[in-house]
Formats: sequence, structure tokens, C-alpha cells
Amino acid sequence: MKLHRVTYVVFLFFLGVYVLGNHILPVSDPVESNYALTAKEMVLSGDWLSPQIYGHYWFDKPIMMYWLLSLSYSVFGMTDFAARFPSGLFGALSVAMVYQGVRTLTGQRVGSLLSAFILGTSLIVWTIAHGIITDMVLLFATVGTFYYAYRGLLVKNPWYIAVAYGFAGIAVLTKGPVGLVLPGLLFLMYAGVKRSWSMVKALFPWQGILVFLAVVLPWYGYMYHTHGMEFINGFLGLHNVTRATQSEHPEVNYWWYYLPIFLGGSLPWTGAILYGMYRGWKTKSDAYLYTMIMGWGTILFYTMMATKYPTYAFISVIPFSLLGAFGILSMKDASHRAWWWILGPTLVLWWVLGIGTFFAPWGFWWILRAVVVALTLFLGGCYWYRKRLMMPFTVGMGTLVVLGIVLMEGLAPFLALRSSVTYHEQIRSFHGPVYYYGEYAASVPYYLDVTPVRVEPSPERLAKYNVQRSAKWNGKHVMPQIEEQELFKRLQSGERMLIITNKNYGKELEESSVGQYLERDKSSDKVVLLHSK
Repeated sequence: MKLHRVTYVVFLFFLGVYVLGNHILPVSDPVESNYALTAKEMVLSGDWLSPQIYGHYWFDKPIMMYWLLSLSYSVFGMTDFAARFPSGLFGALSVAMVYQGVRTLTGQRVGSLLSAFILGTSLIVWTIAHGIITDMVLLFATVGTFYYAYRGLLVKNPWYIAVAYGFAGIAVLTKGPVGLVLPGLLFLMYAGVKRSWSMVKALFPWQGILVFLAVVLPWYGYMYHTHGMEFINGFLGLHNVTRATQSEHPEVNYWWYYLPIFLGGSLPWTGAILYGMYRGWKTKSDAYLYTMIMGWGTILFYTMMATKYPTYAFISVIPFSLLGAFGILSMKDASHRAWWWILGPTLVLWWVLGIGTFFAPWGFWWILRAVVVALTLFLGGCYWYRKRLMMPFTVGMGTLVVLGIVLMEGLAPFLALRSSVTYHEQIRSFHGPVYYYGEYAASVPYYLDVTPVRVEPSPERLAKYNVQRSAKWNGKHVMPQIEEQELFKRLQSGERMLIITNKNYGKELEESSVGQYLERDKSSDKVVLLHSK
């Protein structure tokens, strides 16, 4: 496939957007630090095939993200920038591939640019492109799967579908079996709605199956050969089957969980996407049917899963971005008021962020407030004087400017509160064992090469704070750990220690029978540090 010249421009532009400021964003807990620490241990141990953390093999996720992080560490060193670079890189690749794919299928430059621009400037994509998680690599693999499968079905070429299987293999190496299962179910749903048995058969070419096996078998085969049933039970059993059947976070297990995430994460393009869905309903074209099934089918699939997590239905942004572009292109034939589908959600995003600065206890915010006012006036002028083609460009670029300021002034200090960097000096100056009571922060061993011991609170205390997850989820914890009663015994025996916990648990410990052995060292909004006396 010949790459269009604009594809390179799109890639370089969004690569710059997504890596901007990464060097000032500390590795946060509890999710990002697990990936960062695992990759660090892979590099230090020299074992790049079996993920490990705290010196133990770790079967939480497949190998792809750890490989990418390890390569980034090898090139840039073990820095915050290096930890965030893979997501930025694959975010830019994803946006460029959307442009390339839509341009190849439709031949329309404007529609292709709009599709890529909407994807790249959506709030949830911008956010995750700065994160240390697997989802941006999964987005890239899914773009390839959706595009090549659709193209293969259109031109009835099994080799295009084989390439889609290759991208699905990358997804399986990134996220697990869901990288194949979900697209497969969606394609079968599409073929079922089309009532095409020939399409069903076309989805299973022998070439595609061979390509998929060639991608996934080397690593999965190695892991089973090396670790046997320990890998099967840990990876497939706990981290896939249990995740689908028993909620890890039952307190947020609502059927509507992903709807507000879709509405908020799609900003500033939520209105354009909804308008595209509305206008497309009248046409009921094949492309409209495909994008609706891929988008809403993804949300339905994860709604049916027991465990809910903000990024699980993230890949639905791919088809929704195409619908958003269709919605904007449809507005030129609609009434003047139709442009409020863009104007309204954009102003909501900008002004919520602007007003929110008055409640943030950090940051130099007058710049953002001035920018929001200026952008609002300019966008209003575009609307009033009917410079409508300027509106999508202003919305996208204006949002990037606003989010860039938020990153510099707000996100960096916010992530610091969710990281151990705020209390590194207290740990460095303490000579003795360090304990985590309750939630664990893997950023401590990542940054300091100090591995605290996790203390599991009693069942009664967990129940009090509505921690109701199944006991099976305890299998996730591979760090050194002890029970609450063992900690109390060590305190009462006079062991000198540093305990890191949150405000609720810290207050309870101070008021409990062992409180007489403790004194508070320093507290913040997120963390309480307790010394033994």
C-alpha cells in the first residue's frame, strides 16, 4: 500500500503533540507504575521474554507493551519520557493510519483529515496517548484490523484479511485473547446483519489463520513451554476469565458505565459524532452500518463483561471518529443551527477546564483562562460570520492548545500526587523496613529500588471501605506482603518501621490499639506517612 504524503505529516504532527511535556509527568500509581517497573526489571534481568515484577514472574498482560517500554528504556534511559514514549508513538501511528485508510477507501482528502483529526484530538485519545498503559498499542492494532478486514471484504481479497489477522495478532500480544475475540464477534455481527454467508466464510481464510499463528505462537508457545500451567492459570484464568466473570471493581458495575465515558471522552467532537449517527441513519450506507456495529458493538461487549474499567471500550473511538467526520461534512448542507453540534460540546470542554482552574490548588492558570476566552470569541466569530470550514480546525487546534496548558500546569502536579515522588525524601532518609498498608505504589521500587512490604487490611476493614472484590483477585498481588495482624505484632515488638497509607486507613491506625506505637511524619491529600516510635 502506497503511503500518501499527508500521512507522514499527520504522523509527525501528532507525534509532537503526544510527546510534548512527557518528561515532566511522573510515573503514577497504581496502574502505570506496574508497567514501568516490569519493563525495568526485564531490562535489568536480561530476560525479555518472561515478564517479572518484584523478582517474580508476572502474567498480568502479554509481552508487547513490556517489549516497547524496554526498547524505549534502552534508547532513552529509564526516564519518565522513555516510559511514556511508546504510547505517544503508537498514538501518532494510529491517527496516521486512520488518515491513510480512509483516504485509500474513499479518495477524499478532507474527510480523511477530519477522521484523523477527530481521533487525534479527542479528549480520551489525547489522555491515553500520554499514559503508560497498553491501550494505545491496542488502538493501533485495532485500526489495522478494522481497516484491512473491511477492505478485504469489499474487494473479496483474502490477503487483505490475512493482514487484518496479523494486526489482530499484535492485539493479542498486547491485550490478550480479546484482541481476536472482540473483532471476530463484531465482524460476524456485521456479516449477520448483511445476511451474507459468503462473508462469514471470507472471514476465515487459511492465509489469515497462518499469519495470526505466526505472530502469536512464538511468545505464547514459549511461555507455556517455560511456565506450563502456572502461565495458563495466571494469564488466561485470573487475568482473562476471572476478569470477564467476576468484577474486580464491583462498586462501579453499572450497565450504563461506558455511556458517560463515550460522551465525555469524545469531547470536543461528541456532538459531531451524534450528528453523524443521526444523518447516517437516513442513508443506511454500508460504511455507516460497519462503523455503527464496530462502535456500539464494542461498548455492548464490554458492558456485558463483569469487570468495568474506563479504557476497556476505548477502541470504539475509531469508528466513532469516522462518524464524526461524516457528521461535519453533512453540516454544510444543513441549517446554520446544525453547527451547534460542534460549538456546544466544544465550549463545554473549554469552559469546564477553564472554570475548574479556580478549584485547583496548583498551577499558573491565568494563561489558560485568557486562551479559553480568546478561543471562544474566535470560534463564535467563525460561527456568526459563517466561516464554517474554519470551525473544525479551530475546535481541534484550540483543544490541543488548551490541553497542552492543562498538561503543563495541572496534569504534572496531579500525577505527582498519584505517585511516590512526593515522599521520596522521607523514604530515602528512613533506615529500616517500609510497609504499604492498603493500596500499593509500585512507583517506589521503580524510582528508588526500595521494595516496600504490602500489608493486607483485615476483611472487616476492607468491608468498611466497600472493597468487595472476589478473593480470587488476591492472586494479582506478587509483591512481598503480610497480614494486618503480623504488622501489629511487629509494631508491638518494637520494630522500627515506616508505614505508607491513605488518609482513611491512617486515621484508623492512629486510633487503633497500635496507635500508641505510631507517630505521623507527613500527610498530603493522598498519603499518610507513619513512623513507629
